[in-house]
Amino acid sequence: GQNGVDGGGFKIIEYDEKGKYIYVQFQSYKAGYIDDFECWFNPVSQKFDVRSSSRVGMSDLGVNAKRLEYIGGRLEREFGWTLERRKNGS
Repeated sequence: GQNGVDGGGFKIIEYDEKGKYIYVQFQSYKAGYIDDFECWFNPVSQKFDVRSSSRVGMSDLGVNAKRLEYIGGRLEREFGWTLERRKNGS
């Protein structure tokens, strides 16, 4: 996994190139928990919206934030994207 995140791997569940949408399930290495990741193009804002969320538990120990930061950082470095980062779901 990336930087110690998602050691259990991932599985692409849905990919719609025309609709600009992807849904991926990430699995934690030790406990086997599944987290949901979605990314879609919002035609109103003309930006991609992303979400990464745990299915169970009170805390993910920051794993979803690390995942989003890792993916976002790669998009910036490798593809020249400019990201707007939000905190705490706002």
